[in-house]
Amino acid sequence: MPALAEMRATMARVHGGPCEEELAALGVSPDSIVDFSTCLNPYGPCSAVVEAVRAAPIHRYPDPTARAVRRTLAEALDVDPDALVLGNGAADLLWTLARVLLERRDTVVIVEPTFSEFREAVEAAGACVVELRSDATDGFRVDLGRLKSLLRTVNPRAVYLCAPNNPTGVAVPAARIAALAADHPDVAIVLDQAYLSLSAVFADLAVRFPPNVLCVRSITKEHAIPGVRVGYLLCARDLAARVEASRPFWTTSTMAQAAALAACASRGFVEEIRPRLLSDREHLHTIVRHLGLSPLPSATPFFLVPVPDGRDLRRRLLIRHGVLVRDCGSFGLPRFVRLSARPPGDAARLEAALAEEVLHC
Repeated sequence: MPALAEMRATMARVHGGPCEEELAALGVSPDSIVDFSTCLNPYGPCSAVVEAVRAAPIHRYPDPTARAVRRTLAEALDVDPDALVLGNGAADLLWTLARVLLERRDTVVIVEPTFSEFREAVEAAGACVVELRSDATDGFRVDLGRLKSLLRTVNPRAVYLCAPNNPTGVAVPAARIAALAADHPDVAIVLDQAYLSLSAVFADLAVRFPPNVLCVRSITKEHAIPGVRVGYLLCARDLAARVEASRPFWTTSTMAQAAALAACASRGFVEEIRPRLLSDREHLHTIVRHLGLSPLPSATPFFLVPVPDGRDLRRRLLIRHGVLVRDCGSFGLPRFVRLSARPPGDAARLEAALAEEVLHC
């Protein structure tokens, strides 16, 4: 898709959250906005994680491979601790995987539209990207039949699949991904599960995969600690060892490791919050529909909304109302915004802002 490639080439890397430079230029305080643009748990972090970060021994070097965290996390997941790698958020792990797995001119299939960091890492490694792109006509459903055909055609070294996907919120059953991996044992399936824990399909966390599936998960998202940053990779032991050997010491800080240990001890927090957050999503979905818009179904707390011009709507909501939404132009979806669920009081502010900007424009 030349037009899409041209759009991507002209845009800076974009993620959700406020841009301090933009807010300063607009004269808007970061503390004054309500942020619907990120995919973080709006009810976090929990007090145990906050206290653990405050008490972290920052006067000492962190454990280079986060052994205590890996042991604790392995016990919770019933896996081998040597099959786990802790990282400075999911993005760090995705970049490391690209560096470890790929050589120049390798082929990687990426199921688009999706989170951009693995693509950036693949291209930085000199590998070639082949897209399998879903679209709005069928709700951005991921066609695994098409993916299988593509794998036979291009013989890739790896596949990147985000499930549930960002920004669409579309889930692919983990059992079907496991079957796909079993049919293609020579292909590394990089499975980004950063949004799984807070989604309606969280039970897929228990699915076991063949050794060619590399699961990347985010404690940052579910515990709302983007300033600390911590995620983990679950993969075969030999690959975990290669990943560790490819990195410098101290990839995760003492604060990140303390937060991860506290998060492992506070998994009930996520279990308690999940239904509330999914209810908030349904409430926000209803608000958007009542305003005459057509939000797409989603398994996650976030969802897409078609609009005439996502970038323009984002800017008007931010400048006039202090409400931040995710313009999806960087995903190749300029006529969509992504909204993430927040508590009802925040949703009321978004409703008032949308009513003015959408109904009166």
